[in-house]
Amino acid sequence: MLLKFVGISVLDHLPLGVDHVEAPARHCAFVGQARQGRAVWAAGEEVDCPMARFNLGIDPPDAATLDRLAEKLVGWERAKDVGAARRFIALLRPLPFGERVFVYFPLDAAPFPPDVVVHVLSPLEAMLTVREIAAATGGLCEARTAGLGAMCGECTAAPLLTHRPMLSVACRGSRREALIGDGEVLLAVPHPLSVLA
Repeated sequence: MLLKFVGISVLDHLPLGVDHVEAPARHCAFVGQARQGRAVWAAGEEVDCPMARFNLGIDPPDAATLDRLAEKLVGWERAKDVGAARRFIALLRPLPFGERVFVYFPLDAAPFPPDVVVHVLSPLEAMLTVREIAAATGGLCEARTAGLGAMCGECTAAPLLTHRPMLSVACRGSRREALIGDGEVLLAVPHPLSVLA
């Protein structure tokens, strides 16, 4: 059975008592492992998706990185040309460039306090959860989504930077790698707001 709640912690040190990932993979694939009940950690070099590497601050936001990412988006047919890809990239909210370790885990077996809790929900469940958070905080959930870079950008980097819940329609990569069904959406809630959800 797939779990609906996954915690992600971002650390500046290696975690003790958590399994190291077996091989490099996408950020959303590690979330998928956590949805299957496994706690794992990955260093930046083990996240192999260029979109995730940019969103998570693993690759420097220099001209070479931006050029490679724009070309990749065109190659993936996620942008009609390099100009459209660059406009999209300019709207992203990446984490600051730096070394960090990512820990992915089932929320009910958290080895660390989560920095972000990702909820995999039906649209109705998402609406009710967003409404509960809004009632408790008087704040809004954001929904800046493009169906691209969902787990890494919309559900990890953005809530960490804004300290606000983020609603995402997911993307092809996250749906495949994190095992998200056609009738499900993502709601990423930064800690400590996660206790309200």
